Amino acid sequence: MRFDGCVAIVTGSGRGIGRATAEGLAAEGAKVLVNDVDEEVAAAVAADIRGAGGEADHTAGSVADRSFVESMVEHAEHRLGRVNVLVNNAGITAPAMAMKMTIEQWQQVIDVNLTGVFNCIQAVGPSFKRTHDEDPDIRCAGRIVNVSSVAGLRGTVGQPNYGAAKAGVIGLTMSLAREWGRYRVVSNAVAFGTVETRMTEKIRNDERFREKYMEEILLRRYASPEEVARAIMFLASPDADYITGQTLNVSGGLHIGY
Repeated sequence: MRFDGCVAIVTGSGRGIGRATAEGLAAEGAKVLVNDVDEEVAAAVAADIRGAGGEADHTAGSVADRSFVESMVEHAEHRLGRVNVLVNNAGITAPAMAMKMTIEQWQQVIDVNLTGVFNCIQAVGPSFKRTHDEDPDIRCAGRIVNVSSVAGLRGTVGQPNYGAAKAGVIGLTMSLAREWGRYRVVSNAVAFGTVETRMTEKIRNDERFREKYMEEILLRRYASPEEVARAIMFLASPDADYITGQTLNVSGGLHIGY
């Protein structure tokens, strides 16, 4: 029960990696706020967690909406308690080659995948600082795990908006580690390769992409949401309280050489 007494917000947790993370945290004792733009799936995940004996609530809205994010954190603290863990998982894609990408496609992905992460970080910051101010000798006042991608380390063809956003997440992670270390807040990221989710369905099933991607994965298989969620859980746990500013590659070897 590594997360007994913890309150965690997991964005984009109605499906896939976010859902596996929310359920994993709850199974180890965390009180979890499930967030998704789709209220039906967010409510279903929270209900499943409660049905399994855990504690959870849900909110529906986009992390790109700053006013929603502020209300989401208020809701979590009112219903579950002061936030200790933030997992920034919400993300979208809007693929196009650089010369054909519209400014709307560019901005949509940046707004959710990068600005959305910043919105959530700013919203939980005061809670983390209060925890530190109440006990300056506390081992860890807050844990942030940002979901990035190998695309943010090596770039990606057909998704320059996504690659740029995920690279930005890594830079933001390191900057936050430098700024908030004084409050004993740890900030880390995970960089995933190809995980079996709705977002990667075309890559995994389209013959034009499937062979190329599989050839670059040293383990010759895709990851499941449940196994990559364990990396998020490690960085969100007390086991990682002396790790900050790092990006953990969880890609089956896809990242080697970059």
